[in-house]
Amino acid sequence: MNSLRPELLELTPQALTALSNAGFVKRSLKELENGNVPEISHENDALIATFSDGVRTQLANGQALKEAQCSCGANGMCRHRVMLVLSYQRLCATTQSTEKEEEWDPAIWLEELATLPDATRKRAQALVAKGITIELFCAPGEIPSARLPMSDVRFYSRSSIRFARCDCIEGTLCEHVVLAVQAFVEAKAQQAEFNHLIWQMRSEHVTSSDDPFASEEGNACRQYVQQLSQTLWLGGISQPLIHYEAAFNRALQAAETCNWRWVSESLRQLRASVDAFHARASHYNAGECLHQLAALNSRLNCAQEMARRDSIGEVPPVPWRTVVGSGIAGEAKLDHLRLVSLGMRCWQDIEHYGLRIWFTDPDTGSILHLSRSWPRSEQENSPAATRRLFSFQAGALAGGQIVSQAAKRSADGELLLATRNRLSSVVPLSPDAWQMLSAPLRQPGIVALREYLRQRPPACIRPLNQVDNLFILPVAECISLGWDSSRQTLDAQVISGEGEDNVLTLSLPASASAPYAVERMAALLQQTDDPVCLVSGFVSFVEGQLTLEPRVMMTKTRAWALDAETTPVAPLPSASVLPVPSTAHQLLIRCQALLIQLLHNGWRYQEQSAIGQA
Repeated sequence: MNSLRPELLELTPQALTALSNAGFVKRSLKELENGNVPEISHENDALIATFSDGVRTQLANGQALKEAQCSCGANGMCRHRVMLVLSYQRLCATTQSTEKEEEWDPAIWLEELATLPDATRKRAQALVAKGITIELFCAPGEIPSARLPMSDVRFYSRSSIRFARCDCIEGTLCEHVVLAVQAFVEAKAQQAEFNHLIWQMRSEHVTSSDDPFASEEGNACRQYVQQLSQTLWLGGISQPLIHYEAAFNRALQAAETCNWRWVSESLRQLRASVDAFHARASHYNAGECLHQLAALNSRLNCAQEMARRDSIGEVPPVPWRTVVGSGIAGEAKLDHLRLVSLGMRCWQDIEHYGLRIWFTDPDTGSILHLSRSWPRSEQENSPAATRRLFSFQAGALAGGQIVSQAAKRSADGELLLATRNRLSSVVPLSPDAWQMLSAPLRQPGIVALREYLRQRPPACIRPLNQVDNLFILPVAECISLGWDSSRQTLDAQVISGEGEDNVLTLSLPASASAPYAVERMAALLQQTDDPVCLVSGFVSFVEGQLTLEPRVMMTKTRAWALDAETTPVAPLPSASVLPVPSTAHQLLIRCQALLIQLLHNGWRYQEQSAIGQA
């Protein structure tokens, strides 16, 4: 029996959840525990499960789970298909010993992939011609996976390609699966054993000696970006928009002509920050704007260096096409999505107010966001957290899990849902939902997070398809809590994870668009009957401290989306809990403040004073 369908033995509950849904898996496990075990047989290379109520499910050799035939009459996936796999696994576990895991060889699938429709293979080769790069993960004991610029592929079975899942609209046996297999085969030929690798696909159109700025378009893009940077530094972003509007447009048009997605997205992010500054938006962050401008120029400089190393036969840490995002599509259609909320941020400016909710797909680990805005005149009667999105209140979405059909994802990670694409269900967020998530999103503690941040590449070469400073951390104990009225910020220090120096700083600034968020945070950290055990939020360095700005706080019974709080909670404890920065950090803080001052007001108008302060 074990040799008949070995690929089914590899399907973990997590894999079955990804191939069907969590409800089917939970119900199937419960029914099996209650004794509703089907009779397993096989005939003509097909595995058959016969249930006590007469339902008969048949899974032929070479079929995917959703292709199985079932007499229950359900369209698509059903619990009987899941129970067939689980029952078969239990039967094999009792009749045969577990064989030692063999080394994975994806090359066995090349012959089968060659029989796919011509259209699928042509789409795959078109992506190869653009010089696509694929991030490969193949750690022992973990599911092999491939992260493409706009799709994620996971190989839930090392024996059958039919159980590979992609989060694109096709779901399986698509061009992304083809490319993932090809990348693994090529990478293993060069380096037999690896846990993590970035692999660039090459064709006759992509040579190792090409230069991103050798073409007229590439050189023009670099020049226009440099001109924009010089304009902003000399005049400052506080100057009227008309002074740099043309420079932004020239640089953006040049980046789009080159089809360098991360360069164009960098320009859009920078422009959004500049617009937020002029609109006096609550979510404007001066340090982030400074970082965006610096990273924009650094991205092009890094691309030049990666190309230079490649041209002399040296393997670059990251291919230059990955640095600039060459050939990445602006949108991608997604398959059936199950999303878990990571939190919400409300904002307002002089004309609009709105919100952004972040979700993660537990099957792939990718992060998406949903954004909406409305005229400021409607805010008093309809606060952002109470607005309805697709018939559900925003606060419920921020503290829940959702299922969506036929969605799209933009290049910057935005979840695009048309009005007709209703969310089919929303259930409250639970600690179990977050426990299913893995690294790097969910970290075991602040010590592990520091190490991860030290080892990852610089921001100027990382892709911009999703936020990469959003994490989930454990909370064991709150050791100090206080409201700093001078900074209008609630600070706390908590124990997070094991090891030395495991104190995590939580800081949440007050916001007029979410006035009771700080009160809810203070109340949660002080309660003892249902203490906070997990927290999600954005990580940054504040006055030399690795600091997390909380978005959701999870107790043992429920999740609290802080910005969804719409009523007063409790008074704030007044205290200063943050340590005094060291002399070195104080100098760095002054340096950053001076750079921000120059960025706001321009070098041209404060050259002498800036030199004196420096």
